Amino acid sequence: MADKVQLQRLAETGGDAIDQAGRAHDEKLQGLARSLVSSLYMLVRSAKLYDPDNAVFDKPLVQLRDAMNAIIQREGKLELFGVQQSIYLNGMLVKVDASALDNVKTLLDELRGKDVAGFTLFRSVSGEELKNFIWIFAKDQTQAAPEEGLSGKRLISMRLASWSKLKDRLEHERDESEAKLDRKKYALTCYARVVFFVRKYVDSLRAERPVNTSRALRLVQDLVDLSFDHRTHFLGLTTTRTDSEYLVYHQVNTCLMAIVLGAELGMTKPQLRDLGYIALFHDAGMAMLPDALLAKSGALTEPEKAQVTKAPLMTVRNILRERSFNRATLLRLITVFEHKVEFGTAVKDDEGNVQMILPKSDLGLYARIIAICSTYDALTSKRPFRDAYGPQVALMLMFSELRNKFDPDLLRVFMKVMAIQPVRVLSKRQQKLKVGLI
Repeated sequence: MADKVQLQRLAETGGDAIDQAGRAHDEKLQGLARSLVSSLYMLVRSAKLYDPDNAVFDKPLVQLRDAMNAIIQREGKLELFGVQQSIYLNGMLVKVDASALDNVKTLLDELRGKDVAGFTLFRSVSGEELKNFIWIFAKDQTQAAPEEGLSGKRLISMRLASWSKLKDRLEHERDESEAKLDRKKYALTCYARVVFFVRKYVDSLRAERPVNTSRALRLVQDLVDLSFDHRTHFLGLTTTRTDSEYLVYHQVNTCLMAIVLGAELGMTKPQLRDLGYIALFHDAGMAMLPDALLAKSGALTEPEKAQVTKAPLMTVRNILRERSFNRATLLRLITVFEHKVEFGTAVKDDEGNVQMILPKSDLGLYARIIAICSTYDALTSKRPFRDAYGPQVALMLMFSELRNKFDPDLLRVFMKVMAIQPVRVLSKRQQKLKVGLI
């Protein structure tokens, strides 16, 4: 992990950012860095035995000064920081021999014992200032080091960074990273559960023993909860699909996108659950078509087209076979038909550009949402008769050649949603959409 840590700007510590964490290996800089670390270790260790004014420090201080100034002359700056059990110089991991690992650990322990995470310089440093720095680690010195050094032994060129503040930040970043990983795992688990259920349902349709879809309501509710808390992870799941199970993944991905679009429109969680539930089985009748027809790569014949157009009827039959009829069932039946109906007629100018869409009928909101999401997923999926379109191409096709098939207001919202926009995009007029008018 240490090699991948991206250190943030340490404004509050007085240190400047290491903005090149993990930079490429530079052998010349590595040599200077090892000399710096070795001299610094010797000086800090000696400070436990002698006062820094002792002559024993003279030669190591000169070596440290020369190494640091050579780095500054070469790089224009010197930023040295310890992260976990490693030392970074100007964003480059300092690689030491195995025999020197204990020395590095001791040096880091001594630095952190004085609340020093590292230091920064942008100009040459003198031996006297380095001696003031070493006084921080003197045997009788017990206090933590301020940013500017000890009282009476101020640092002019060097700026110290606080280890406690850097540690808190690294811990926070680690916690956030682990939390994001946990959220992503949970999202994938919920997605996999829904895929498993839909796969089982499709298989049951083909075996003429359909299972009751109401068991999926709990799974859809989990997706709704996820969409509110972690939309980025949630929406990213829609890129998951396999060519061999198009129908299964198509229905699950349509469900996910419908939930996100519905949430953007301001629907409540119960409404989103109903919307997602309907979307999850909106095209289930396709499972009743012959495999040869579904896998055909060429143009369909007229009889084959007639078979495909009957798929919504098969979906309706499957719903009715669940032997429960209430308002929710009626809503499912209506939506299954309406999501296949074109929204309106395109009015074009003399150059063929669409100027407006005239609605043909008063389609329900659920159907208008599912029509957009289902078409987008179909366009971005590989089919036997064509390759998958990229997201941008798919949206362009939907906004141009296929525009009359969709509610233009909802399509604009969908395009914003698929770009993961952080703000709502509805106008006041659009926000008056009534979910009850299905």
